[in-house]
Amino acid sequence: MSSPILEFLGKYVPVVKPDTGDLTIQDLKAMTILQRVQLRDWTIEFFTFGFIVLFTLLWKVGDFYNELKVKRFLSGVEQVFKKQFYQFGVLPNKLYIKDSSENFASYATGRLNIAKVDLKFILKPRQNLFLWILETFFSLFTTSVQTPEDKVEIIITPSGKYDNFISAIVSKLGMNEARKFNYFLSLCKTTDSPNLPESFVYMSEANEFQDKITTPELKQSLTLQSANFLKVIAFTDQSSIRPETLKEFIPHRKVILEFKLTTSSEDLKIISSVLDSVFSILDKLSDQVITFKPETIKKIVKTREIEIEKLKKIEQEIKNEKIADEQAKLKREEREKLRNMSREDQLKAEKKAQEKKQKKLQKKQRVKM
Repeated sequence: MSSPILEFLGKYVPVVKPDTGDLTIQDLKAMTILQRVQLRDWTIEFFTFGFIVLFTLLWKVGDFYNELKVKRFLSGVEQVFKKQFYQFGVLPNKLYIKDSSENFASYATGRLNIAKVDLKFILKPRQNLFLWILETFFSLFTTSVQTPEDKVEIIITPSGKYDNFISAIVSKLGMNEARKFNYFLSLCKTTDSPNLPESFVYMSEANEFQDKITTPELKQSLTLQSANFLKVIAFTDQSSIRPETLKEFIPHRKVILEFKLTTSSEDLKIISSVLDSVFSILDKLSDQVITFKPETIKKIVKTREIEIEKLKKIEQEIKNEKIADEQAKLKREEREKLRNMSREDQLKAEKKAQEKKQKKLQKKQRVKM
């Protein structure tokens, strides 16, 4: 396949390729620069240059489009954040930080009952078509690679105190994925409810939690169509990642909202309304306007105790494995040491070990008696 650049040159600058073997230094000196250039076939170089230019152009276009989507989203929710918080944005005159072409972040702080709000944007790698195609392809065959999509995760960290609990409103379109990638939802039961549009379900530790957090304002802000971009609204005190130690199981209250990154003005109005409702719910929880029955809290405590016992068992198993490994290592070292001893020293060491065993047996027999 001929390059468009070469076709252009061939049309307006005919390429003459003399037999370079017959040319002397004097002949080459007598040529113009253009004539010397024409002595060689530059197809590979032109193709490489064209590919680099095209790749750079596509990279810039993808990068610009991703950044534009983030700007439009933040502009769409800016009003509700500025109404609720003293500071919205990473700096007074800067709404977001660009970590890479597909990772952006924003921030809000300065409000009663809320310590901070982190906004994390993850977008399709439009700047790198090869990576985009590869991720899309592998996501069809393995669950370890997620299908690339534009999404935003809003994590609200409360400063007010209230009871630990888990309750979430989840879109039916991504219900299985939400449970898979959020450990805390595995502690919940799934229920339908007339309080929600048919496209949503509750995932809660107890029905009381879901009833209390679904305020009239939140209920009104949810529509049947909003499940297309609203994935999760979750009140939780546990991590999204399954804890592996007791320290990781320590409660940390937060509210997680996950959305597909939409730039539609209608969708952004709904998202703003949802955020406004969630901020209000946190005020009510902190001010004890929303409270829960003692028996409901007791059930939750019991559930957590079961999880703690599971973690303790896992930690003990890991500890036992380490002890077993250390003992096996010591035995190997002792055997190696014995091999390097003389026959006389080996017999002495074996006799000493036998005496040690006998003393242990005698102690056991005395304890039994």
